[in-house]
Amino acid sequence: MNRIDNPYQHLALSALQVGDAVLAGGLFYAFWKMHVIPVGTEMEYQVLTLLIAFAAPASMSLSGAYRRWRTSSVFAELRSVATGCIILFIGLAVAGALLKVNQIYSRVLFGEWFLTWSATLLLARALVRNVLRVVRKRGGNIRKAVVVGAGNTSKRIAEAIANEPGLGIRLLGLFDDSKGGQQDALPVLGTTKEVLEYVNREKVDIVYISLPMRKEAKIRRVVGALSDSTASVYIAPDMFSYGLLLSGQTDYLGGTPTIALWESPFHGVSSIIKRLSDIVLSSVILFLISPLMLAIALAVKLSSKGPVFFVQWRYGLNGEPIRVFKFRTMRVMEDGYEFVQAVRDDPRVTRVGAFLRKTSLDELPQFINVLLGTMSVVGPRPHAVSMNEEYRKLIAGYMLRHKIKPGITGLAQVNGYRGETDTVDKMEGRVRFDLEYIRKWSLLLDLIIIGKTIKHCVTADAY
Repeated sequence: MNRIDNPYQHLALSALQVGDAVLAGGLFYAFWKMHVIPVGTEMEYQVLTLLIAFAAPASMSLSGAYRRWRTSSVFAELRSVATGCIILFIGLAVAGALLKVNQIYSRVLFGEWFLTWSATLLLARALVRNVLRVVRKRGGNIRKAVVVGAGNTSKRIAEAIANEPGLGIRLLGLFDDSKGGQQDALPVLGTTKEVLEYVNREKVDIVYISLPMRKEAKIRRVVGALSDSTASVYIAPDMFSYGLLLSGQTDYLGGTPTIALWESPFHGVSSIIKRLSDIVLSSVILFLISPLMLAIALAVKLSSKGPVFFVQWRYGLNGEPIRVFKFRTMRVMEDGYEFVQAVRDDPRVTRVGAFLRKTSLDELPQFINVLLGTMSVVGPRPHAVSMNEEYRKLIAGYMLRHKIKPGITGLAQVNGYRGETDTVDKMEGRVRFDLEYIRKWSLLLDLIIIGKTIKHCVTADAY
C-alpha cells in the first residue's frame, strides 16, 4: 500500500500556518511598537496582536490558500492569498464595529500594517513557489503519476507535464485497453484492469483518468479499484478537450458534486474585489481626467455638428443590452442596434475624431459606465448588438465572453486585437483572449493590462 502524501507534507502545511500567524502578529506588534498609542490601551493592542496571529491562518484557510498549488498558476495562488488577507481585514473591521472598539485603535497603524503584511505575504508565497520549482527541476520533491486513457486529454496532460519540469511530476506511462505498447512516446503500462496493482506496487502518487464520458462503466470500475489505494485521483474526461472550458469550478448541489464548465470568476469575495477596484479606479481617473474631458468635449463640439457624446447599444453582462458612452468621432450618429464598423480612412470620421480614435481618448467617457456598474475597467470590449448577432453564429463560444462585464480595455486589446475586426480570424483571436482573461482573472492581471493599455494609447492605432 502506498502512502497518502509525502511524509513531510503535513509538516510543511503546519509550518506554513505557523509562519502566517507569526508574520501577521509579528508585523502588527512591530508597527504597534513604532507608533505612539494612547495611554492605557496597551492591553487592547496585545489582545488584537494575538487575535491577528490566530485569525490569519483561519482566513487563509477560508480563502483556500492552503490547498495544493503544484499544478495551479501563480495568479491563482496569489489571488487566493490576497483574498485571505481581505477576509481578515474585513473580519477585524466588522468585529471592531460590533464590539464598538474601533475608536481605540489607530487607523493609520492598522492601514500600514495591513498593506505591509499583505505585500510581504504575497512576496513570500511567490518566493516559496519559485524555490520549490527550482528544487523540483533539480529532481527533488517529485510526484510519480500515471494516466488512464489514451485520448486527446491524456496527450495534453503528458505535454503539460513534459513542458513544465517545475511541476515536479514524473509521468511513468499510461493504461489503456487498446493494443500496442507505446502511445505517442508514452509507454503503455497495462490495461485499465491492471491500474490498481501497478499503483500500489510502484507507490504512484497521482492518477489522471482521461477516459471518454461514454465509458462510464469503465470509469466507475477504475475509480472503484483505486479506492483501494491512497493515490490522489483526478478525473479529466475528454469532454474538457472541447476547448471552451471557462471555469472547472466544483460545487455541491445537495451533496451532489457538480463541475462548472462555463461560469464567471466574479462571485463571492472576487466580485467584491472587482467592483471595489472598478469604483476606486474609475473615481480617481474621472477626477484626474476631468479637465482633459472638458477640453475634448469642446473640441468635438466645435469641429462638427452634433452632440458631444455618442451613446450606443452594446451587449453587457449576461448578454443584456447596455448603453455605452463615447466621445463622438463621426459626422453620423449610428446609435441604434444596426452599426457599420469604422475602418481605416473612414470618411465618416472627423479630424478630431481620428485623433481621438488613434489615442483611444474617445473611450474616456466609458469610465462613467464603470462608475455606474454597467462596465468594468478591464474586460472584453463591448461590441455593437448587430456585430454580436453576426459573430455568435460564426464563432463557437462567442457569447461566453459576456459571462463578465465588458471593459474599457482587455487582454485581447493589449495583445494586438484592437480596433477593426474585419475578418472572422481576427474576431476569433479577440474572443480567444477574452475567454483566456475570464479563465485567468486576477487583480494583478488587471493592473498589468491597464499598464500595457497606457503604453498602447501612445504607440498603437485604433479605429
